[in-house]
Amino acid sequence: MSSLVSILFQPMNRMVTVAAGTSVLDAIREAGIQFEAICGGKGTCGKCRVIKVSGKITEEGSVCAKFLTLDEQRKGYCLACLVRVWSDAVFTIPIESRIDSPQILLDVARSIRTIEPSVHKYLVEKNTSGPTAVLGPSIRFSGYTGVRPVMTEEQRSCIMNSSSSLTGVIAEEGGTKKVIALEEGDTTGSLFGVALDLGTTTVVGLLIDLLTGEVIRRASTLNRQITLGEELVTRIAIGRQEEGRLELKAAAIGSINEVIHKLTRDAGILDTDIHDVCIGGNTVMTWLFAGKDPSPLEYVDAIIPNSPIILTAQECTLAVAPHVRVFCLPAVSRFVGGDAVGDVLAAGMHTIQENSLLIDLGTNGEIILGNKDWLVSTSCASGPAFEGAGLRSGMRAMKGAIDAVTISPDGHVTIHVIGDTKPKGICGSGIIDAAAALAQAGILDFSGKFVEHAPGVRSDENGLEFLLVPAQQTATGKDIVITSQDMAYLMDSKAAVLAAITVLLQKYRLHPSDIHHIFLAGAFGTFGNIDHLISFGILPEFPNAEFHRIGNGSLAGAYACLLSVSARHEAVDIAQRMGYIDLLVDNDFIEEYWAALRLPGKEELFPSQFRK
Repeated sequence: MSSLVSILFQPMNRMVTVAAGTSVLDAIREAGIQFEAICGGKGTCGKCRVIKVSGKITEEGSVCAKFLTLDEQRKGYCLACLVRVWSDAVFTIPIESRIDSPQILLDVARSIRTIEPSVHKYLVEKNTSGPTAVLGPSIRFSGYTGVRPVMTEEQRSCIMNSSSSLTGVIAEEGGTKKVIALEEGDTTGSLFGVALDLGTTTVVGLLIDLLTGEVIRRASTLNRQITLGEELVTRIAIGRQEEGRLELKAAAIGSINEVIHKLTRDAGILDTDIHDVCIGGNTVMTWLFAGKDPSPLEYVDAIIPNSPIILTAQECTLAVAPHVRVFCLPAVSRFVGGDAVGDVLAAGMHTIQENSLLIDLGTNGEIILGNKDWLVSTSCASGPAFEGAGLRSGMRAMKGAIDAVTISPDGHVTIHVIGDTKPKGICGSGIIDAAAALAQAGILDFSGKFVEHAPGVRSDENGLEFLLVPAQQTATGKDIVITSQDMAYLMDSKAAVLAAITVLLQKYRLHPSDIHHIFLAGAFGTFGNIDHLISFGILPEFPNAEFHRIGNGSLAGAYACLLSVSARHEAVDIAQRMGYIDLLVDNDFIEEYWAALRLPGKEELFPSQFRK
């Protein structure tokens, strides 16, 4: 039997007891601490930094040295995933490794004209007079019209034997009406549902009054799967085994339940007062939530069902009444999921005559082209650079993150920091601003490389870098920099997105001038500076297009489906008629990708910039 050791994590003063030889990262997970671990413990991101204060440890020093400076190593810095603890120990989690007050997108477009939820309530009426004396007592639902709802014998018996008034909860399920619950008294004036965006990083929820469509409360939390790995491929790998799949499912459901508790507690209602739940999420997240084996999603020719996943709360242990049905928006392909369908539903691009383009960029980028007659989608591995991950000083959008940057030709830097505090690092919108400003100031050349001896550019052991904020002005006491490696990573992401858009247009013989509406979804679309997105070459110029920021389209789609049965049918129709082009096996993509590895890109895509 392994001996046990106790590990204390400061400054949160959290102690956990684990078996000797456990990695520090696993101990952090056991302690329930939200912590940066982008690669999920593979030792490839260098973000899971801790400082050893005391204790006997072993570590893979050569890998740690790749990510840590000599000064950091002397101060006791190490990577949590590469360190094993063999005695009682104390570690400090430095400020740059903590997840603190993330900026979570809660905006949601609302365009539901007719409220027609799938769940309704009716007072129960018993009739024991007249002809029923021969046929037996009848049961009616006051105000209900349509085919007789399906009822169990237990429900029928409960109604007939009840001496008090009852309310029936009736739900539509596959065209059939069913009595899913009976409630004491007249509760017809109270009917609530929850719309959720089950994101890779965050879980966001809305408490909705299903009688009026009003958003009662909003709440969010980080997805507890983060400490198991931020990348979807990492979670797919974990989910291959049943044990890992159960762990991922429990983390997702725990996150959702946390959001539901926040919503109901703030609204002063019970979790059991929720009678309907709709979820938008990418294909991987939806499958993991449902406990499905995600390993088929690794294959290019994977066949993905385009029908919605529908479960009961009891089946997925959601913290609402067990009879509640959970509707997950349907997926299109392995990398275009219910969140993208929600984007289309929120944007209404499936109802627009003119050609439109929808772009939702995160770790995975979804791009959808079409109009009311046809829709086609693709996805690209845009990487987490647009979310601040994978960069030397990168971080998620939370308190202390630089989210806006201007740089003058002489290298003078002006920044804005989330929370108006000292900066800890730079997030996605900040790095795009910085990159565009560096290019405009001539500090980057046409290939995205730093110009030696340009203002603000200096050399370090790994090559050239640009000093954004000196150490004495930061919260971490370290310089915030943009390195040559950061720019190479960002250029790769930029090229992937631009190439994906270009290929999609080419396949349908369209030019950017043929596009009349651009819908930008998610945090990328909400916070990104459109001029900078174009000048840096992430988006081509669209001379005839009107830009629309639709906010959290996944959440908006779930909201629409919660309030409207018709919207659910629309979501299924969108998923089933949307085509998908897999760029992993497309020769045109490689050609366009290489062409996009320059600033801003091909002249035909950026005519005004080449005329300057």
